[in-house]
Amino acid sequence: MIEDFRLLLGGALVTLELTSLSLVIGSVLGLIVGLMRSSRRRVLRLPAVVYVAVFRSIPALLQLFFVYYAVPLVLNIDLPAYPAAIIAFSLYCSSYMSEVVRTGLESVPSGQWEASYSLGMSFPNTLRYVVLPQAVRISVPPAINTFIFTLKDTSLASVIGYQELLNTGLAIRDSSFGRNTIGIFAMVAGMYFVMCYVLSLAGHALERRIRV
Repeated sequence: MIEDFRLLLGGALVTLELTSLSLVIGSVLGLIVGLMRSSRRRVLRLPAVVYVAVFRSIPALLQLFFVYYAVPLVLNIDLPAYPAAIIAFSLYCSSYMSEVVRTGLESVPSGQWEASYSLGMSFPNTLRYVVLPQAVRISVPPAINTFIFTLKDTSLASVIGYQELLNTGLAIRDSSFGRNTIGIFAMVAGMYFVMCYVLSLAGHALERRIRV
């Protein structure tokens, strides 16, 4: 049992690595798409609307299958499970983060923009020093929710053979011929609970901090 726990802990660390990379990439993409989505220019807004509609409407598992199986066939390349999972989860996460960004930006009164422009501030400076600090306060709770479900969704990477937490648990169960299925899955569930709960606590702490 101790050895099983050690192996599962290693799988949890792999899950955290996959989640962290997906969240960083997805958040950056989400910020860009969210800014485009909030733009008054149709040439910027319409592609962002289509992007969000597509990646929010297609299940994460199907996107993972598409990236892992279809893209290599179309491009005639070899795409291992790890980068395929990062690409799929980053795209899926970014579609939700873009809406978080858009909601935060649109929650800032238009008078804030107008007042900044009247003071001679440029658009980038207005966005950086006036709008984003206010939008972040509103965006933290939904962003944390997006982070949590992205962490849980990384368990889907097990279906393409990536050795994260769930796949590690399945491998341990198979090696013992299913004799300790309940115990293994209980430990896997417990580790997911701990990771998600810690992330939730960190989000609440950040929320309290930025509201001061």
